[in-house]
Amino acid sequence: MDSLVFTRNQIETLAQRLLEGRPNPVVRYRILRDVLRVPGSSTDLKAAKARMLAHPWAAELASGQHADGTWGRFHSMDSTLKSRFPTTETAIRRALALGLDKDTPPLKKAAGFMEKVLDGKAAWSDRVEKSEGWPIGVEAITAGTLAQVDSLHSSIRPAWEYWVEIAERSFPTGEYNPSAEWKAHKGLRGMGIHYLRSRYVVTLLGARSAHLPAALDRRIVNWIWKDPQVIGYLGADMQHPRPFRIFNWLESLEILSRFQCWHAVAAGVLEWLWGQRNADGLWNFGAKVSKSYYFPLSDDWRKAGNRSVDHSTRVLVLLRQFSGE
Repeated sequence: MDSLVFTRNQIETLAQRLLEGRPNPVVRYRILRDVLRVPGSSTDLKAAKARMLAHPWAAELASGQHADGTWGRFHSMDSTLKSRFPTTETAIRRALALGLDKDTPPLKKAAGFMEKVLDGKAAWSDRVEKSEGWPIGVEAITAGTLAQVDSLHSSIRPAWEYWVEIAERSFPTGEYNPSAEWKAHKGLRGMGIHYLRSRYVVTLLGARSAHLPAALDRRIVNWIWKDPQVIGYLGADMQHPRPFRIFNWLESLEILSRFQCWHAVAAGVLEWLWGQRNADGLWNFGAKVSKSYYFPLSDDWRKAGNRSVDHSTRVLVLLRQFSGE
């Protein structure tokens, strides 16, 4: 860690700068909790969380949630409906970006729904796809999304164990083999599918990375790092970040950061990321690449500096994750 071009002290100094600018409650809470790592017992953090939950961004999530804990369809958007949150998984990612956790009402209700789906007591309202491996995909998407909310939730364990077995069989010579994955699903579930590379499965496996065999952890991380198309739905080249896809790249890194050995591959690109700061010492990737579930965090991007504050907050959270405890 000492050879990096940035230090934890520099990360925290930048975070303090953002706080001095009196950001809105969402940004303030994310910085306190995820960058400065203020203890959960802190009165300051508890007050910041309460203000975040009362903010219009969080209220928007709560008001749009259905009684069953969803925001409508789970994975596939219904083009006939106009909604702030086109799918439940999008709303969940937005909630996590704002700083909500498994104990906040919206995510607690959403987790309850996902638990029921995994336990066979509820079902998505999405249209069933005509795919042999559809049931496996539904389980993986649900478990991977629940793992983002609560990585220790007991309902994700069966799916996690299944995908560990699939992953073990999919690298027969140390390299990923799509035919081996297909055969593994056929042998275990009687359904063929290629889905190990999906964002949901990678997220699910990383959620319990401490329990992954070290060799398998390395194979998965190296596979993701070398193949620009590994993480499905994102498709970011991890070694060569492109400005117009910077948030797909950042999200891929955030997913990768759950694995034990991500430090071994990510140091170089995070040094590159550190070097992308502007003259103010912060990050601003521009307005065109900012439309995603994650942003905005601040109230109004028409106010000078707010976009830079939001982008910088996300980057600092990732860099602090890399710097460790």
